[in-house]
Amino acid sequence: MPVFVGERGSIRKPGRSGSAAAVFPIRPVEPPPTPGTTFRLLQLQGLTPGEAASLTAFMCGLPTTDLRWSLGQINQMLFLQRLYGLGRFGIGDGERPRPH
Repeated sequence: MPVFVGERGSIRKPGRSGSAAAVFPIRPVEPPPTPGTTFRLLQLQGLTPGEAASLTAFMCGLPTTDLRWSLGQINQMLFLQRLYGLGRFGIGDGERPRPH
């Protein structure tokens, strides 16, 4: 089905059998909240810091089984995952150099 750009900030799709076209507003995509924001919002809802950190880790896609996360650890892990995804961090990086 063809899509036409209509008025500023909307998309128009032609209707069936010559009927009026439907207008679908374009909403800007907001980035997901940062882990720190999520953590604080969960604490404001009454969760303990440990519970908020575990739920934040889960929402960020980190493993939570038998692990206790802190907000700092979550941020560090997400940073390292981002570096690895960009190819700026390899499996052997960070190892201690061996003396010859």
